[in-house]
Amino acid sequence: MKRISRFLRASVLIVLFASCSASTDEMKTKVFFDLGYGKSDSSLDMSGGEKNTVGISLKRGIFHLLSRGEAKILRISSYGQTLAMWYDPEKGSAPLVLKDVQINDLSAGKELGRIAMQVAFNDPWPMTADSRQLLYVADNRFIRRFDSNGRELPSLGQEGIGGNMFPVITELDALENDDLAVLCASESETLVYFYDRNGVFLHVLKLNDQTMPVPSSILEKNPEGRGIRIIASLESISPTYSNGRPVVVLKINYYMEKYDPDSGVTLSIDPVGGWIVEIDAGTGTILDSFPLQSSVSDLGVDQQLIAARSSSILSIRWDAVGIGGEVFRYNQKGKVIGKLNFSVPDPGATLVAMTVGDDGYLYLLGQLPSTLRMYACKLPHM
Repeated sequence: MKRISRFLRASVLIVLFASCSASTDEMKTKVFFDLGYGKSDSSLDMSGGEKNTVGISLKRGIFHLLSRGEAKILRISSYGQTLAMWYDPEKGSAPLVLKDVQINDLSAGKELGRIAMQVAFNDPWPMTADSRQLLYVADNRFIRRFDSNGRELPSLGQEGIGGNMFPVITELDALENDDLAVLCASESETLVYFYDRNGVFLHVLKLNDQTMPVPSSILEKNPEGRGIRIIASLESISPTYSNGRPVVVLKINYYMEKYDPDSGVTLSIDPVGGWIVEIDAGTGTILDSFPLQSSVSDLGVDQQLIAARSSSILSIRWDAVGIGGEVFRYNQKGKVIGKLNFSVPDPGATLVAMTVGDDGYLYLLGQLPSTLRMYACKLPHM
């Protein structure tokens, strides 16, 4: 396997950090707004169970919520007012308050107010929006785009506008400079495509799922040999824009497998640790790495990477019951520079979806018996 010790002596990602000490303040979340259950312009249909996944994006105070099962997207203000809706009438949704408009209305350039637009969706998932409120939706292995007025723009393929279809799309991320990252999965690779704000293809980063890097410190403490090997498991990817370039941040969990060398039968698999690995998206060069350790005894395997920013990494460890847990903020050297405990005020709520906004808050959509509730939690020193 590749060794990470080489790049620790090479060029390292340089970021200026605000001077602050780690905090352990208790943080209670506040209620932002409620949504109803249903297929209207102020509600989401949760009757489809696991099939009806919900995605959230927040940029500059505007939410976009994608309800996959009903093929509907809501644009909602921070006060909970629905501003626009994209929906497929064949899936059953319909506007109650919003004005249903046609393509000709959009092209006329007149002020239409709060609008609903009919769109023939196949299977819209996932979704993101950038700071211009330009909406990106993966559908039928292409990226469909809608401008801030609701008008559909030419779709993106692998090569950019008008390109060929993608492999299976797993995630979309609008970066801090409004570049777009498209995460895809093939049989043996994870691919991250990058496009500028106008849809022009920039480059693609290919990650081989079978040859993830292993830090030299892990191998020093857990030397591989006959009957012992280290397994690297890629858990998640978070693209970001840092120091004038796109960076891909990986959360990798490492395990020690003990096996019978003669039969190949696995005897045991034990966790070694969860690590962050940063890669230059343009060159594929590994920039830095560090273990997710909030304490000496913390392996970091159960910490979930939730966001990567130009100055820090955010992870979360969930409580076993309810919506709550611990949030950790790390600098690029792996030092915990912010920490808090949080919980929502409704003990019976279950988590539907979450996102880290561009305003330094963690937003959590919780499901209650009679309503869907959006909570907001201020992140530590974001």
